[in-house]
Amino acid sequence: MERFKARNIGYVIAIGAIVFIFFTNKIGLSEFLSRISSVSKLLFLLVILFNFLNIISFVITWRYLIPANISIYKLFKFYMAGTFVNNITPTFGTGGEPVKALLLGKELGVDRAECFAGVVSQRMLNMFPFLIIGGLGIGLLFSMPGVMLGTPQIIALLFSIGLAFGTFGLIIYFYVRKDKLSSFVHSLIRFFTPFIGFVKKGFDHKAYADAVERSINSFHGGLRSIHHNRKGVINATLFSFLGWVFDILAIYAVFLSLGYTDVHISVLIITYTVSMMSSWLPLFLPGGLGIVDVTMAGLFIFSGIPAEIAGPATWLYRLVAYWLNTIVGAYYLRASLKPE
Repeated sequence: MERFKARNIGYVIAIGAIVFIFFTNKIGLSEFLSRISSVSKLLFLLVILFNFLNIISFVITWRYLIPANISIYKLFKFYMAGTFVNNITPTFGTGGEPVKALLLGKELGVDRAECFAGVVSQRMLNMFPFLIIGGLGIGLLFSMPGVMLGTPQIIALLFSIGLAFGTFGLIIYFYVRKDKLSSFVHSLIRFFTPFIGFVKKGFDHKAYADAVERSINSFHGGLRSIHHNRKGVINATLFSFLGWVFDILAIYAVFLSLGYTDVHISVLIITYTVSMMSSWLPLFLPGGLGIVDVTMAGLFIFSGIPAEIAGPATWLYRLVAYWLNTIVGAYYLRASLKPE
């Protein structure tokens, strides 16, 4: 396990180095470093503050979906530990969700599948405000005078929207149709059984399938209890909206720290939402590292922001939103796994 984590961290650092080289080559190392060194320290602290408020908002969202009484600080620790795993494993941005459920179940002394229901519900619920904000950004974009999008840009926007709504719809479908979720999971187990057999000798397909079925039942039981918590769901949705808004404000604060103010709110929203959705595509890239950076910088440049601003702005935002959060998450995962 330790070797696996070390290998993943090494992989992440290597990709980070490639991303840095990509940005510096685009505008020149001296220009890039000059822009970074001229950043307003006070305004950059605002970026860190908005990033922190984004995380706290999502933690509070999670808190409303948990029936047990637990402190925000403990949930923050578990959330950041899961964020670390999400950011170093190429698992569609969901590798840390079981870790959150495991830590929460250990803390509360309850079944992990029930805790996993709360974790997944929080991710499901976060999708709704995300899509609403993305739609608002597209509406604002087309309301801007003189906006003329070509066919490739329109196709890319439609594809991104379709992917987001398709993913959200699939999650809701599996929630409503437990039988379909069960059938889908069992099909995956049967498909991967020959491959698992190469690694794990004596793999018992039937016993594993039975255990999965029990987890699905427990998971759906947890989802049903959350479904009846209407007040909690409403409050959680409001904080989820706040979380996304704080993250977009963090990007805006980055531009302010670079002394650049000529960026339209629609550009910020669309660039942010499309970049975040791009992280869902490459399953081999941990936390969307590389693809998010390039997509975000490219969209900023396409919207008319100079490359010598777009590159450093993207890099600074990801320095906080990805690298800082990964480091904090590593600290809390290590602390959470220490024997008491």
